[in-house]
Amino acid sequence: MLALAFLSVAAPTAAAVEVWRIDPVHTQILFSIDHQGFNQSLGLFKAGAGTLWFDPDDWSTARLEVSVDTGSLLLGDAKWEETVRSWRFLDTGRWPQAHYRSIRVERQADGSGLVHGEFELHGRKQPLDIAFTLNKLANDPYSFRRTAGFSAGATFRRSDYGMDKVLSAVGDTVTLRLEAAFVRDRGASDEPPPIPTEEKTDAADE
Repeated sequence: MLALAFLSVAAPTAAAVEVWRIDPVHTQILFSIDHQGFNQSLGLFKAGAGTLWFDPDDWSTARLEVSVDTGSLLLGDAKWEETVRSWRFLDTGRWPQAHYRSIRVERQADGSGLVHGEFELHGRKQPLDIAFTLNKLANDPYSFRRTAGFSAGATFRRSDYGMDKVLSAVGDTVTLRLEAAFVRDRGASDEPPPIPTEEKTDAADE
């Protein structure tokens, strides 16, 4: 009995995975793409709904799901924004949202990591890895809420998602820079969704 009591005290308890919600005010999605070799054109999207299932002590259990309103595109010019939203590129009338969901997360050195996941854009799904850094995890002194802040980046080819028009004028490679904040949701009780298999992710949704 004494031995069992000792084991019950000495055995480490598994920390529960916490639910975090994206803070849309402090989350931005910046992208760059080649403009005929002259320069890199910059654009911005607003993040939509997003949930992070995250145990700060065990990143291997983390899950992420985020949606992006493709109609929120900002380029600094109304006519060019209308063109990119049209059937020539994003076709936001047909596909108003993009989605990203993780498959697994690798923790690396110095607060950095790599998310392996799938990205759905323009009606197609492709694998997409996102390198990230956990900048800070603390109570926000203004909102008094537990907040996790991340910087991240990724690259993909738009032609892989069926957007292959005017490649001679607008580059194929899209570079993403992500600045994101997530706020802990203490009242959440929902479980992470099922993990998609990597075999399924590798196949494009033709």
